[in-house]
Amino acid sequence: MTQAKLEELLKIDNESYNLLRVLHMFMKLDNSQEVPLQAMAVFWYVATYQNCSKKDIEDHFKMSKASASRMTDYISRYHRLGKAGLGLITKEQDPNDKRRTLLKLSRKGKDLIEKSFSTLYEDVKDFHEINFEE
Repeated sequence: MTQAKLEELLKIDNESYNLLRVLHMFMKLDNSQEVPLQAMAVFWYVATYQNCSKKDIEDHFKMSKASASRMTDYISRYHRLGKAGLGLITKEQDPNDKRRTLLKLSRKGKDLIEKSFSTLYEDVKDFHEINFEE
């Protein structure tokens, strides 16, 4: 195997590199580039557990009600103090329990998930194209 092919393989195998690229995508969502890691975690939780509730987030992350509200507001349509949120999730009242709010990915959130997975695993398809023999 040549040095160039080895370097290419190491790049392909570097999951951390691709993860950093995904985190950078999140950072670019907010012009201040200060997207809290907690907000990213809540977004991925909602993506994983569609139709979850804020209570689910409070329990999973051991957050206060106020923190869970701030994080879900931040990644939904409206942020605190009338600022625009990131628009990644939607909040809907549970038809079976009016006190419960259900969280789902918005179209923008689904697009970000697709782009994230594409970025995380984009090199995997190229892995099989590497010729290890000279």
